[in-house]
Amino acid sequence: MAIRVMVRLAAGVLAVCAAAGLYVLGRASVPDRQDAAYARGLDDGRAQGVREGRADEEVQALPAGARDPAKTAFDDGYRAGANDLFSGYDGGWDYKVPYLITLSPGGRGITYRPASRTPLHPGVDYYLCPHSQSLCQEPHS
Repeated sequence: MAIRVMVRLAAGVLAVCAAAGLYVLGRASVPDRQDAAYARGLDDGRAQGVREGRADEEVQALPAGARDPAKTAFDDGYRAGANDLFSGYDGGWDYKVPYLITLSPGGRGITYRPASRTPLHPGVDYYLCPHSQSLCQEPHS
């Protein structure tokens, strides 16, 4: 009888260890929440939510027949505003290249405008020039 108890106890311990191992293995196979794709998706979802929320907020008080044209106009203006952020630099941006951008006050109800941009390259150190707000660069040693 003692042997049966020992076998059952050993089987129980083995089952608990197997369950714990499978749990750990399962958790380890899930991508880290800091994964770049997850972060991009989170940022894209937030931006879409802000945009849709602002559009709904603007057209909510309008009569039902005026909501769809107003929402279309809002979306067109939102896209134009997002594209205007790059005004003055049209055609000069590269995809997947990091930039250091300096902002200035926008004026006339616009909070910011880009004042300058510098593409960042490997092997170069970037720093503020002494006694200035300009960007200095030198090859990385």
